[in-house]
Amino acid sequence: MTWLFGMLILFPVKLFHFPLNLELVDFWILMALPVFWLSFLRARQTKISLPYTLAFLLILIGSFTSIFAAPSPMRSVIVILKEIYLFVWFVTVTALLVGVNARDMRRIMSVWAGTVILHGLLIISQFLFPDIWRMTTGFAGQATAYAHFRPSGLFISEKAGDANKAAFFQLLGFVPLVLAKPSKRIAIFLGIMLFSSILATGSMGTTISFTTGLLTSLILIVAFGKNWNLIIKYVAKSVLAILLFAGLFSIVLSQNQDYRDHFEKIITGRAEKSSGGRFGLWKRGIDVFEERNVLLWGVGPENFREVDMAQSDNQLHNDFLAFTVERGLIGVSGLMLFAIIAISRAMYLLLMYARYPGQIGLVVVVFPGIIAAILLVSLTHQIFHARELWLVLGLQEAMVFRFREMNLT
Repeated sequence: MTWLFGMLILFPVKLFHFPLNLELVDFWILMALPVFWLSFLRARQTKISLPYTLAFLLILIGSFTSIFAAPSPMRSVIVILKEIYLFVWFVTVTALLVGVNARDMRRIMSVWAGTVILHGLLIISQFLFPDIWRMTTGFAGQATAYAHFRPSGLFISEKAGDANKAAFFQLLGFVPLVLAKPSKRIAIFLGIMLFSSILATGSMGTTISFTTGLLTSLILIVAFGKNWNLIIKYVAKSVLAILLFAGLFSIVLSQNQDYRDHFEKIITGRAEKSSGGRFGLWKRGIDVFEERNVLLWGVGPENFREVDMAQSDNQLHNDFLAFTVERGLIGVSGLMLFAIIAISRAMYLLLMYARYPGQIGLVVVVFPGIIAAILLVSLTHQIFHARELWLVLGLQEAMVFRFREMNLT
């Protein structure tokens, strides 16, 4: 539990930069991984999901094959090693979550949700008080000469912040918030706060993804819910809370010209530039895929930057396209299988609720909602290596295993 709590608290700390794109939380994770695996080996059992393993093996096959066509093989090797480490960590976390009792699980969700909420408060504070943003970025040793900065909490990059990654971290925070099962009033208040932190980052893709996930969850609640009075109240309260938030948000912006100008600049003001940049990147990626004739194996993980004629040092900002260009059809088929498994697991939990409503609550509707949001985000950002994404999948897998074992016994 101490290891899990420490991991959750360190997740958003991106102030320091280490070689090989390691993060501070990785050192905490690596300290205990050997201990847990020695324990697993002694017990001769690990809770490994075979479907995810098959999907990951496909990704590895595509990745290793693409090394032979990569202009910079070492880049690809580093990415492959990182992905192996992430998968081992994913299996470890899943196995640990399977073993905790309901009380400890709620504690874990509370710590995770609390971390996200506190990080969200920092993001909102950075938006309202630019000096806090300058202090944070200055502490990380980054430049602060940005007139229209995008608050990013503790996600500090070489350009003073990575607001899109911070927004994605906040988006996934809805999973522990729902599973912690706070009272309805507290849940709505904290949910509005989380959404406000996403808006403050200026991430259009994540904002749209949140809306998609919310609508998906509400539709599934209506479709699978059995208590219509409760459903109507829940949906009505959610809509009322959204309208109330929109009204308060508009009032705050209308009362402060600086806030309004800044928000418009980081949201609507860069919409054309952002979309144009994405389309340009995607076109160059398609051109590379066609010109280099790399249908099956790709140009190698993280090697698009090496072959991109524009030399922009940018990623493709689309997981599906990046896997297609860099790992070919073999690698992208593994990614697609990964997504299909995640969707099927989310729907399995929902079907378990419909079949055994007394054993599993409707809170599991958060999983298909968040998976829908993740899939949409992945079309505009590369999120495959995000540790919080793997944690959500591990949590979902652990819940599937627990309820399956419960029903078998």
